[in-house]
Amino acid sequence: MRRSLWLLALLLAAVLAAGLPAAARTAVRHVVVLSADGARADAGAAYTWSARTTLPSTTLPSHVSMLSGVGTAVHGVRVNTWSPGQGYLDRPTAFTVAAGAGMATAAFVAKAKLRYLLPPAAVRHVAVLPFPRADQAEVARRAASYLEEARPHLLFVHVADPDAEGHRAGWMSEPYRRAVARLPDTVQVLRDALDRLGAAYLLILTADHGGHGRVHGSADPQDVTIPWIAWGAVSPGPLRRPVVTYDTAATVVAALGLAVPAGWQGTPVLLPAGGP
Repeated sequence: MRRSLWLLALLLAAVLAAGLPAAARTAVRHVVVLSADGARADAGAAYTWSARTTLPSTTLPSHVSMLSGVGTAVHGVRVNTWSPGQGYLDRPTAFTVAAGAGMATAAFVAKAKLRYLLPPAAVRHVAVLPFPRADQAEVARRAASYLEEARPHLLFVHVADPDAEGHRAGWMSEPYRRAVARLPDTVQVLRDALDRLGAAYLLILTADHGGHGRVHGSADPQDVTIPWIAWGAVSPGPLRRPVVTYDTAATVVAALGLAVPAGWQGTPVLLPAGGP
């Protein structure tokens, strides 16, 4: 346990947040977004992280913001449930932008309600791997295998272990900390697969929300403060600007060399021209 927390601290502190350097502004070949459901920003090490999610700080509204580039006041999704009969999100997302440019997209998620963000016309391959039958190690293994086989330009990976343990045992409880402490291994599985592809890539680790006690959804800083970390075609170091979850969508689109849709509130997390 102590070694796992140390590894998490080392990995996350080294690239607490990062921007694409001016020298790497050309489009990357692969972008992977790993969402660790319920991962509080202070869960793994004694660092202050300042990325923010939207309200309500619950799974579906927050993921809509993460991938659609706008806050809840714009996309209007405030409920945390979905069924196939309700249809799919009727807004541009990182998936629809990438698919519209002829790029391949895929998603591996631990909660079926996230299919709301994954219309078949925009996402070529969707796998729902519910926790606990598939923990983050299994989700990462399956996603990495598909990544190497199909080589999608955009891959979204969602794991639910931290959220499940937060609701069961409490945020910052020992079981919750163990779930977060396994994130470095989850990240490494995806990084290894990306490295083997031998092309420029961007891997983002973030979360939809945090939590306190056994709940989340409020404006409490413990609920709305989230991590935002990037590896690959990045310049390591702390960000010099605030980050909001809807900046993730803009960063994904820009990293793929595509134009950020007009009307998105999110902006790419990039360093200014000429370096930091």
